[in-house]
Amino acid sequence: MLGAFIKSASHHVPEVLGHAGLDFAIVDAEHAPFDIGDIDHVVLGARSANLPCLVRPPDHTPGFVNRCLDLGAAGIVAPHVTDAPRASGLVAAMKYGNGQRGFSPSTRAGGFGSMVAAAYRAQADAETSLWCQIEDASALAHLDAIAKVDGVDCFFLGRADLALSLGVERTDDPKMKSAIAAIAEAAKRNSIAFGLYIGDASEISAFLPLGASVFVCGSDQSYLLAQGRANRAALARALDEKKK
Repeated sequence: MLGAFIKSASHHVPEVLGHAGLDFAIVDAEHAPFDIGDIDHVVLGARSANLPCLVRPPDHTPGFVNRCLDLGAAGIVAPHVTDAPRASGLVAAMKYGNGQRGFSPSTRAGGFGSMVAAAYRAQADAETSLWCQIEDASALAHLDAIAKVDGVDCFFLGRADLALSLGVERTDDPKMKSAIAAIAEAAKRNSIAFGLYIGDASEISAFLPLGASVFVCGSDQSYLLAQGRANRAALARALDEKKK
C-alpha cells in the first residue's frame, strides 16, 4: 500500500490525494498544527474521495483517539509504542469489545445514528486499524510482545526518531540496519504488516525484501516543494537555452 502524510489542515488536500490513486493518507497531528476541528475537515475530505484516512496523534490520550475514530478516521498511527502495555492501552482506547472506548452511535463513523448500534460496534472493531510506531531503542527488546497484542496490525518504522534514540546520525548506520531488520523480522514472525516512511519512491525496492508492504511516501508539503523546485529548475534551463 502507498500513502502520504497530510500536514495541511484543509479538506481539499485529501480530496486531491484521493484522485491521485493513493491507498491511504495519515493526518500528522503529532508534527503539524491540527486540532480536532481540523481533523474533522480533513477526514471528511478524505471520505469524499474514498480515501482511508488514519490519524497520527501527538500522544496516546484515549479521549483524543476516540474522537478521531468517531469522526471516521480509519485508524491510528501511534507514536512511540515502546512495550506491550502501551499497545494494549491503545487497543482498549480504540475497540469497543472488552475495551474502554466511549460509545455513541450518533457520530459520523456510526452513520449519525442510522446504523444498528451492535452492528456498528462490530464493524468498527473489525475495520479500525492500529499501527504502532517503533522508534525507540527501548522498544527493540519488546517487539514480539508488542506484535502479539491482539489488535496491533502494523509495525511502522520511525527511522528519524529511532536513529536519535540509538545515538546515530545516519539511517544506514550498522546499528540502524540491525534494528530495522529486527523490526521487520518480528512483524513477519507475528504475521502483522511492516511499513515505514520513505522520502522518495526509489527507496521502495530496498525494503521489499525485508517484507515491507506499507509505504508512506512524502507529504502534501513535500509534494508542493518538489514540484515548485522542479518548475523553477525547468525555467532556469529554458532561460539558459535561450541565451545560447
